[in-house]
Amino acid sequence: MGGSERALAVVLRGLAGLLAVVALVGCGGPSYTMDAPSAFRRYAEADALRLITADGIRVAARTVDNEPVADLPFWVDAMKRHLDERGYALTSEQCFETQGGWDGCTLEFLLPYGAEDWVMSETVFVLGEKLLLIEATGPFERFAAVADDYKAALRTVRKE
Repeated sequence: MGGSERALAVVLRGLAGLLAVVALVGCGGPSYTMDAPSAFRRYAEADALRLITADGIRVAARTVDNEPVADLPFWVDAMKRHLDERGYALTSEQCFETQGGWDGCTLEFLLPYGAEDWVMSETVFVLGEKLLLIEATGPFERFAAVADDYKAALRTVRKE
């Protein structure tokens, strides 16, 4: 395995910890927020951005170190490769700019979960030494019902 392949393998292993679809918590540092789409409510006790719909679509934000230090295209490619290798099917990729001028990219994946297909949406922002990850997940049909409002809300992400 060459040096660049080893580096990519290290990055992909690191992403394994980043992309869990379980209870997500902030990792300290600055807090981030976004305008909540109408179907979502904020967790009252959360100290990080966490939203949920009445039928269980969950959204959470967290920051991790930008390690190795890289740009947005690098992290988007690493995330796609990592999840593809684990059987997630990429269904869309949309890059955009927030109202505050931050560049971000949202990748949506489908994965089987029991008898249903679930959506896992991963949005990445590179903010200097940190990555801001906003993750949303839920059953496909329920997610589809709120997807447009959720994607619009991502354009309002900002530091609190």
